[in-house]
Amino acid sequence: MERVFLHPMRMEYGEIARAESPRLGTRKRLSAGKAGTARPGSAHHSKGKSAVAELTITLSDGRTLRHALGPEATVVGRDAGCDLTLDDPSASRRHARILSTPKGFVVEDLGSKNGTLVNERSVSMHVLRDGDRLTIGSTTLVFRHDRLATAGSVTIADEPTSTRATRYIGKDQQLSLSRQRLQLIYGLSHRLTTLQDRDTLLHNAMDICFEMLRFDRGAVGLRRSGTRELEWPVVRNLRHAESGLTLSRTLLTRALEHGERAIYTGEPQADRDPTVSMVQQGIRSAMCVPLMHGDEILGVLYGDRLSAAAPYTQEDIDFFAGIAQQLSVGLINHRLMQDHERMVRMTHELSMARRIQTGLFPTSLPDEPGFQVAALNEPGQRVSGDYYDVIPCGDDCWWCLIADVTGEGMAASLLTANLQAAVRVTAPGSDDPAALLARWNALIHDNTDDGTFITCLLMLVNRGAGKLRVSSAGHPAPFLLREDPPEPEELTLEPAFPLGIAEDTVFPLAEVDLPPAPLTVFAYTDGVVEAMDAERHPYGRERLVARLREHRSARPEALIRRIRKDVSRFVGDAPQSDDLTILCARMG
Repeated sequence: MERVFLHPMRMEYGEIARAESPRLGTRKRLSAGKAGTARPGSAHHSKGKSAVAELTITLSDGRTLRHALGPEATVVGRDAGCDLTLDDPSASRRHARILSTPKGFVVEDLGSKNGTLVNERSVSMHVLRDGDRLTIGSTTLVFRHDRLATAGSVTIADEPTSTRATRYIGKDQQLSLSRQRLQLIYGLSHRLTTLQDRDTLLHNAMDICFEMLRFDRGAVGLRRSGTRELEWPVVRNLRHAESGLTLSRTLLTRALEHGERAIYTGEPQADRDPTVSMVQQGIRSAMCVPLMHGDEILGVLYGDRLSAAAPYTQEDIDFFAGIAQQLSVGLINHRLMQDHERMVRMTHELSMARRIQTGLFPTSLPDEPGFQVAALNEPGQRVSGDYYDVIPCGDDCWWCLIADVTGEGMAASLLTANLQAAVRVTAPGSDDPAALLARWNALIHDNTDDGTFITCLLMLVNRGAGKLRVSSAGHPAPFLLREDPPEPEELTLEPAFPLGIAEDTVFPLAEVDLPPAPLTVFAYTDGVVEAMDAERHPYGRERLVARLREHRSARPEALIRRIRKDVSRFVGDAPQSDDLTILCARMG
């Protein structure tokens, strides 16, 4: 069995353990002749947010130092103003920088003379992974990203281990409990599995452990959602209320990666190494068990004794594991309740968003000799920002618009409502589609976050002048349908950004003469051509063109109905994820 030792070091917020070395990351110069060495077995520690990444720096004389990386960018180079200054003539004054991004820590070369190497390959920008070796000049820096980085008063220690004092029990080995202990587990089930606030649940579990197993110190570590990092929401130390705990990385890894439970029972004094941390901390006995639900490991439960009481036994670790099982059920119940509440909120929001969206559509559409309009908006599984409108603007003149707002839910619906307000206020007084799009673009660009945009097709039907004027902001071009020629014509428009992308976008303008013979304009959102069957094959443009050719003589309402029927036939039982919106106008 493997013996695990704990390290006694205590550190303040955001520091990296070190001995005589100068503090790094605060514009201190690293010199091969003057810098000290980093303390072996140094650990990561934090309160609140944790320093989960660091650079291990190997100097030219072979010594190593450590530098903690945080949310602020770290500039590396020879210049004294750098965050990490290298006394290295082959490094540039401002050689490279390391910054935290949503993708992780990234190293960026700042135009250095000799370049920045990662794993012996020259890079201009590179997303770092744990263990990557950076070469800057003649200095080697190793990037470390600690997956066991913690929040709370807990330190993770790297130390040599012995097989004499710590025993590990595999996750498949059944618990062996006396009748009395088994009855205690059953009795505790209600306290640990009923629905309650997460922190209340964890404190209840810690109360039970301290009461039943006589802990002097204990902690609960939980994995952060979607990561392998730990947070420590509950840490207790009865001997020193303000002190934290130092835990073995090996012990935690065995629990988190393999689901093993561990028991440390101490050894005779003659067998002890007086420099190891468990002895230095005065730990007489300790236990660590995983929090598991099926094959998922949720975190760990830890406790130890500093007193001279009898060491923990096999039944104690099994009883501790039984408590952890009940706590795991409680955590899963809490997660399920959160998921349910989130789903209720989402359903309510989507319902409200759908009401907002449907309220934006016109209550009636033109249906008169020489001009008929029909439209369809069929919601998918989520509420998007599809929008259409038809606005009269004088005798024999109408604005026809179809748009698709990025995103979904309430945010998309509110942005669509803002667009409709702008349309209704500005459209009646204009006869220039491109100018209107430019005006709306400026409004949306100035009042939305990056990544929010709207594709929009705007058409002015002027029957009196016999003209159709069309402009597009990144929206699919409409099809023009005639009896002769029978082939649908996709209107040619110069490409342009959607609304909200670039402030000074110039939008294209196309003009079509309205013929004496009937002309149908078919406009749509991408939910039509991107509708997918069960094998995730899209309906596609070619199929749409074939159906338009086949039904080109139909009135708008009938044409939309036949296209919708064909899309449904193609999709089959596959769910409709996106809104399907069509606007169809027939003139002549």
